[in-house]
Amino acid sequence: MTASLSDKKIIMIHGLASKPARDITHRLWRKTLIENIRVSHAPLARQLEADPNIFESAYWADSVPHHVPDDAAYTRKLERQVDKVIEERREIKDRFHVGIGEKVGGFFKDRGLDLVKLLAGALTVKDDVMTNFLRETELYEQDQYISDQIRAPLEDALRRAWDEGREPIIVSHSMGTFISFDVLWRFSHRHIDGFKNYRNKRVKMFITMGSPLGDATVRELLFAQQHKKHTARQYPTNIDFWHNYACLGDVVSHQKSFEEIFYAPMRKLKLFRSRKKFHSIDYVDLHNPFQVVSHTGNRGKEKRNPHKSYGYLAQPRLGSWIADYLLDQLK
Repeated sequence: MTASLSDKKIIMIHGLASKPARDITHRLWRKTLIENIRVSHAPLARQLEADPNIFESAYWADSVPHHVPDDAAYTRKLERQVDKVIEERREIKDRFHVGIGEKVGGFFKDRGLDLVKLLAGALTVKDDVMTNFLRETELYEQDQYISDQIRAPLEDALRRAWDEGREPIIVSHSMGTFISFDVLWRFSHRHIDGFKNYRNKRVKMFITMGSPLGDATVRELLFAQQHKKHTARQYPTNIDFWHNYACLGDVVSHQKSFEEIFYAPMRKLKLFRSRKKFHSIDYVDLHNPFQVVSHTGNRGKEKRNPHKSYGYLAQPRLGSWIADYLLDQLK
């Protein structure tokens, strides 16, 4: 089945600001998504390869004063680790993730992994991940100029998509999820120039991966928290589908239920166009096989980082939902 892509746009926004340069990050995210989709939709993947304009990166890392892009040696190692994730997704297809009703421990045992050791190992990467995360969130909270610069790439990408008559989706990871939440909220509720002309525009799908939005402290950073609770002012009003993905052992996502925090109250306020629950889904206990890039600073440490974006971008359900969007099958 051939997709009509001229009215589609996949906007990708990364997390913590320690990243390869803009073009490399864009290429690796695009590659992982396309290879995920190729498993079940090979013709669609070929279309995506032939149409680079369907993807756009809301790259914000350069807005952080201390950001230095990863060097070439690290990037080469990163690409090899990304290829390993893609290869596992390709080999085991939809058995890549923990299925409904499947025992989590059994799933990992089948892959030669000890669940207890896996979770313990995830904690060994916690300090590095959380140190970076806390540094970026502190900047976002305390420096309004920098936070404006961080939000600007996504705001501009959405305006371009809407101005071109496209129906965008957002694929966001980690800190990028709450940046996206703030941006969508601003387009929903701000009356100033740059926002008021887009108040009736919508995002077809909001994808959050490894999101800290389940954390009450993080939610206190959001514009929405300045308004009365249990009202539409607490949420973006421009999302058709919102799907959240949390991998087992991800220290940032906290395994918090988005159903309770966001989805149920948003449905009650009729902020989704349909009350059907598949418009808002919380996928948890997912398998993220990403292995940490080895360098002098992590010799002998745990080699898995279940927070890493590439293991999320390869999730089977994420790939199938994006394919449905591209094939106009989201109802």
